[in-house]
Amino acid sequence: MRGTIKVKKGGKIFNVFFDNVNNRLVGKDYYGNILDSAIVSFDIKVTIKGIEIKESVTGSTLSGTMQNRINRADNGTTLFFTNVIVKEKKGKPSDWPNFITKIGFVFEKEE
Repeated sequence: MRGTIKVKKGGKIFNVFFDNVNNRLVGKDYYGNILDSAIVSFDIKVTIKGIEIKESVTGSTLSGTMQNRINRADNGTTLFFTNVIVKEKKGKPSDWPNFITKIGFVFEKEE
C-alpha cells in the first residue's frame, strides 16, 4: 500500500529568531519552513564591556562591524531586537514584537 505525502506551502510568519552562525534574523512559518526574505529591517542593541552599541539594519544581516563586535565578546551577551519589520506572504510589511536573545559561551553552557 502506498501513501502520499502532502507538503504545505509556506504560510504566515510564525516565529522570528536570530541565526548566530550567519548573524542574521530569519523568519519561520507555522510548518517550519525558513523564510529567508521575510525580514525587512530591525534595530539591535547590545552592551559589551559596559558600552552600549546600537545599530539600525535594513535587510536581515548585521553589518560586518557589529558581527565582529558580538563575535569578539568574551562573556555571554544579550541582544535586544526592536522595531522589527517583517514582510508577510503577500508582500505587506508588518511590525513584529520586540524580543531578546542570548549568545555566548556562558549561555550555551547552561542549556
